[in-house]
Amino acid sequence: MKFLKWGLAALALLVVVMVINTVTFTKKDVVLNAPLDDSALDKQALATRLSQAIQHKTISHMDPQDNDPQVFREFHGFLKNSFPKLHNTLSLEMVNDLSLLYFWQGSDASLKPMLIMSHQDVVPVDSETRDRWTHAPFAGDISDGIIWGRGAIDIKSGVLGSMEAVENLIGKGFQPKRSLYLAFGHDEEIGGKHGAKKIADLLRKRKVELEFVIDEGGSIVGGGIIPGIAGQVAMVGIAEKGYVSLKLTTKAVGGHSSMPPKHSALGVIAQALVDLESKPFPANLAYSKKMFNNIGPAMGGVNRAVFANMWITSPLVESILSGSKTTNATIRTTTAVTMAKGSSKDNILPSEASAVVNFRIMPGETVQSVTEYVKNVINNEQITIASVEGFGNNPSSVSVSDNENFELIKNSIYQVTQDKELIVTPYLVMGGTDAKHFSGLSDSIYRFAFNRFQPETLERMHGINEQIKVDDYVDVVRFFRELILGANQ
Repeated sequence: MKFLKWGLAALALLVVVMVINTVTFTKKDVVLNAPLDDSALDKQALATRLSQAIQHKTISHMDPQDNDPQVFREFHGFLKNSFPKLHNTLSLEMVNDLSLLYFWQGSDASLKPMLIMSHQDVVPVDSETRDRWTHAPFAGDISDGIIWGRGAIDIKSGVLGSMEAVENLIGKGFQPKRSLYLAFGHDEEIGGKHGAKKIADLLRKRKVELEFVIDEGGSIVGGGIIPGIAGQVAMVGIAEKGYVSLKLTTKAVGGHSSMPPKHSALGVIAQALVDLESKPFPANLAYSKKMFNNIGPAMGGVNRAVFANMWITSPLVESILSGSKTTNATIRTTTAVTMAKGSSKDNILPSEASAVVNFRIMPGETVQSVTEYVKNVINNEQITIASVEGFGNNPSSVSVSDNENFELIKNSIYQVTQDKELIVTPYLVMGGTDAKHFSGLSDSIYRFAFNRFQPETLERMHGINEQIKVDDYVDVVRFFRELILGANQ
């Protein structure tokens, strides 16, 4: 009876603690400054220049030999003509022939420079989808308040938007105290090895220390893209996953299918794939906790209670997040079987079989640790494991989200949106960006582009009918302008 009383008392205390945590789990008040002065921003002129930028087919193909350097050089000429004040004020350095590094000297040498990144290149348009575009993908049409075309979102809006902000500030007589770099690589869509990486290597060689770096990656999402959140959430990436594709290969005698062995070469590979899919990598809730600490207060009922008490509800949260492919990717290194190959004919046993498995690697793990995990799970010496074409990259470093630099980005977002209800949160970027090459140059490397996405528009990035609203693009310019001003206060 005594133990029962103690047990009930402990349970009652637990309930009280959880209730208190839930009640106090609230969003911090947001103080908005006066709206920005947009009198010097010509909305139509901004839209026209982005439209013209889209017309330059700066495409990155998987085979670099298919790329056209002349198209990029013509784009550079367009930038020079479009932003005369910027080019007369900032220095420009060509890096590895096609990448651009601008520098705006600040008046206070004691302040570390800031760096704004984007990339010039865009993904190709599949020929079989061209007739499904409402407007031609490289026409840059402006219609019904929308700018259409490849690069509108990813991410000539970032290149042009940051340059528009600088051009505007110069026109107003602004002189920065903090030096500013603008870095625009030319091959982000195929890994950034020849563009952003070369820029980062150059800065390292010069022993440059950056206050913060901001690149694409996160955005403002709404419309229920995040389950349980009806309003808008600004997702600011503080790290990104790594990447590796491993090829599994085994050999066999082969022969006629009328007399098969117990396991053919393809059967051996198939078993390995089943083993990998059935034994996922362990969960890591560290980044989910950071995100839900910010968005959890906006949730209702049980969800709010769960995320307010992750010190005890973590197993439940892990189970819930593991149940969806979208949220599962946020908590573990993912395993995706993407390719398989056997014999060339249905009645021939393969003498060699192979499969390719793609892994998106969580921070804290490496290409090497993933490879070792795969070897241990498969546990079959008949299968060789190697990275596809020797390619792979480790996860990025993890940037801090409780410092002045993150607050600057947050405040700039609120200043542009004038929306107190909007939530700003750090998160883990699932894909890759050029920012990964800048690890070590700053402890504040962030991934956020001022794009607004709803469920129906999210698929247009790299897809059909890529577009951006004119008003949203104006906000891109406003965001960069506010960011630069805020960094110089």
